[in-house]
Amino acid sequence: MLEIVQVTRCFGRRTALENVSFQAVRGDIVGILGPNGAGKTTLLRLAACYLQPTRGVIRLNGLDSFLQSLEFRRRMGYLPERCPLYDDMTVGEYLLYRARIKGLPFLKARIRARELAEQLGLGEVRGRIIASLSLGCRRRTGMADALLRDPRLLLLDDPIANVDAVECERIAAGVANAARHAIVLVSGHALAQLGALCTRFLVLRAGCVAVEVTRADLQAGDSGVLLAEVAGATEAALKRVAALFSGGAAAAVKLRPDGWWQLSWPTRQTETVREAVATEVARQGWRLRSVEVVAPSLESRLGDLVAGRAAAAGPDAAARGGA
Repeated sequence: MLEIVQVTRCFGRRTALENVSFQAVRGDIVGILGPNGAGKTTLLRLAACYLQPTRGVIRLNGLDSFLQSLEFRRRMGYLPERCPLYDDMTVGEYLLYRARIKGLPFLKARIRARELAEQLGLGEVRGRIIASLSLGCRRRTGMADALLRDPRLLLLDDPIANVDAVECERIAAGVANAARHAIVLVSGHALAQLGALCTRFLVLRAGCVAVEVTRADLQAGDSGVLLAEVAGATEAALKRVAALFSGGAAAAVKLRPDGWWQLSWPTRQTETVREAVATEVARQGWRLRSVEVVAPSLESRLGDLVAGRAAAAGPDAAARGGA
């Protein structure tokens, strides 16, 4: 288990993180989200023992990141944002060298380096100089380095930034495989990819935890936009009828080129709302071509959370949010 308890980190008079607390267990892939400057990289550096908290405690399976730093780091793998590598080595040489530095016996180091190269799709480039690799291959080489000691905690700082779709899929597959044995914290701004990959999300804003929510909670959210197409009414009459429903006072009404009115407003995604709108339109004697509630995508829900435009969905979200 990873425990981050009331962690604060100051740089002089500037507070980068303030009273951040959360827990994660093996199998969790926690997306660390937030706008630039929110404290994502600082949090990962603290968890990697690259920095120490000004206040608070970080523990991994009972090991204190400050008091037992060496043992803590032996159980941790870290891929920083800039992915430092030795450009004049081949991929195979680099991974073997890093495995030896990390204390693996020579034979085991060779086997582990080759195994990870194959797992992460680096088999064809093992003999290539790192300087000649694409950004995605470099990131996967850095991830292989982070996984050499089979860590219990894997920290990835924006691993899919500026990589193509194929590379993104390969990196995501490597993360999912690592999560079978480890806790994974991964930061980034690619919300669609992180939404599909992560099981939980921690949204930071100005160094504080703004929201903590699971993917299941977000996907279970019932908010959406009601869309109805109606004919035989006037704009004023449609707005008057929409005001009868929750949120309908802010309804948007637009006349389509084919003469049908499109009516829309934020509402709740339930059969009751759809049926009530259909019943009211029929009672007014208008024609109804369609009525549906369109739920926002997971990416858009995450975007709203990061931008502070929405609260987390789900029954337990309120208890986990805010700080």
